[in-house]
Order: sequence, then C-alpha cells, then structure tokens
Amino acid sequence: MALPDFVGIGTQKAGTTWLYDKLTQNPSVWLPPLKEVHYFDLLYAPDKRKAARNRHLEGLADRIEAGFDKGSDGDRDRKVAYIRSLVGDHMLTPQWYQSVFDHPDAKDRVTGEITPAYLDLPDRKLQSLVDMLPKTKFVLIIREPVARELSQLRMTYARTEIKPETVEQWQRLFEKQQNRGDYMHSIPRWRKHIAADRLLILPFGRVRDEPAELIREIEDFIGAKPFDGYKDLEEPTHTTEKVELPGWLVESIEEQAVPQRNYLIEAFGEEFYRKTR
Repeated sequence: MALPDFVGIGTQKAGTTWLYDKLTQNPSVWLPPLKEVHYFDLLYAPDKRKAARNRHLEGLADRIEAGFDKGSDGDRDRKVAYIRSLVGDHMLTPQWYQSVFDHPDAKDRVTGEITPAYLDLPDRKLQSLVDMLPKTKFVLIIREPVARELSQLRMTYARTEIKPETVEQWQRLFEKQQNRGDYMHSIPRWRKHIAADRLLILPFGRVRDEPAELIREIEDFIGAKPFDGYKDLEEPTHTTEKVELPGWLVESIEEQAVPQRNYLIEAFGEEFYRKTR
C-alpha cells in the first residue's frame, strides 16, 4: 500500500511552497506534481467539490502538457498521464489517496505531500488521518499570526476580481478568506494524536535567516539523503502583492491575534516566537 513517508501540514503563507520547491530538487525525495493534494480536508465532501477537484487536476495536466513543470523530476508525458489517472469517480477515496503515491518514480525514494489546510483539520478528519497514516511524519512551519494573516489577506485580495472599496466590502473579503492559522486550537489536537518524534514544528523566520540549516533538519527528520545542490535556497518562492490595507482592518487583525501570540509564547517560548517573524 503506497502512503506518504511525510506530510507538510501548514501553515498557509508560511513557506510551504518554498519547502515543496526545494524538496522536489532532492533526488532522494519524491513529491507529486500537485503540491496540495487536499485529501483529508476534503473528506466527506459533496459531489460538487469532487467534481471541482477533478476539473482542477484536468487543468493541471493540460498545463504540464503545455510546458509548465511541477513536482519531482520525471518524464513530462508520464506526469500528464499520472495526473489524468487521478481524475474520475474514485476521487477522494482511500484508494485514490494511495494512488497519488503509487508512481514508478517514487520507488525507493522518500515520498510526501504538502497541504497547508491539514493543520486545521477538525477532530473527525484528523482521526481519519491518524488511522490511515500510523507511521507518517509531519512537518509544520509556524508564522507570526499577524504577518501570516495579513499575507493571506493580500493573497485573497489579489485573487479577487472586484476589489473592495467600502468598509463592508473589506469586511466581506476578510470574512471570506479561510483562516488556516488557528494555532491555539489546532496544534494541541495534533500533539494529542501524534507523538513528538513524528511532528516537527519549525518557525517561519528560519526560511529567511538559515535556509540551509533548516532544509538539512527537515531532510534528517523525514529520512531523506542530504543534498547540496539546491537552487535558489535563499530566494522566496512567493512574493505577495503589496496592498495597502485599511488601518482599522489591520488593527482588528492585530487584536484578534493576541490569543494566538500568547499561546505560541507559552507553548514554545519567547525565542521560538521571535523566529516566527
């Protein structure tokens, strides 16, 4: 049965794309051409969500066929065929998730996937993950709550066709975005179900300040061979569009983030929290 050796569980806007891009360069690691698999967060999803996921994969296959490269090294035609094999009525079944990692290029390599939405899984879905992945290791990168929330809001703004102008429109935009950084509730759930030697929690600031040491620690944790040929290790993968947000909205986000900040300091200490910036 093909299952991942490791899973990146978050957080959104906290270096997960950087981690995916770097690990796909390591010859001893195999990651699928779809960075975010979105299996456990979409468990029990209605048929329309499954249909939307099928359309997403069909579009990804078309882009790879047209020359867009993604995932670990491999033959492009085989990548396209692999992505299209994931499209169908078996979408989001246990067999479908296993088939994600049942790829010829994955043989004898450390396999994984990275889906930031997993951090905030509710109890029922998290229990399904625990039951299905009893030996898998998990990697979590934590970003300072205000910075993470503002970065996500700017990303949501960039993806919105009709830009907000009024207070009500900004409020709807903020409410529309899915919060994927509820550390104070999500991390205790993960720690309850996953032993400490299977859950690596890292501060986001290390992506910027010590990327070589960080990637080496992650390699060691997931069982990958050390790789010295990473390209653009110190370059950010995503640069969020610079958007001037309303002052009242920033103040509201800062106020709401206080409990999250206090939790992180209490759980991990002042020095760790300082490195999340």
